Amino acid sequence: MQSPERRIVKSREDLERFIFDLLDDNDAFEWDNETAYAYLQAMAAWLHDSEGFYHNIGEPHDPNHASWQLFADMLQAAAVYE
Repeated sequence: MQSPERRIVKSREDLERFIFDLLDDNDAFEWDNETAYAYLQAMAAWLHDSEGFYHNIGEPHDPNHASWQLFADMLQAAAVYE
């Protein structure tokens, strides 16, 4: 699956819409991580490397402080992160 453009998620409602959009993407594209196990494993791996992600996009974000955006980025990345 080609990763869709990153969306800004600032609220619970934004995250809810984002999750429904991910579900739509799942219907349209084949995800790299097709099982729940592989998806959760990719989420954990991405979260471990998330400081590098935020550094690379030039966004000051501390992954040690949970946010709606962190959760959305992790969900989106796990669809394509192996």
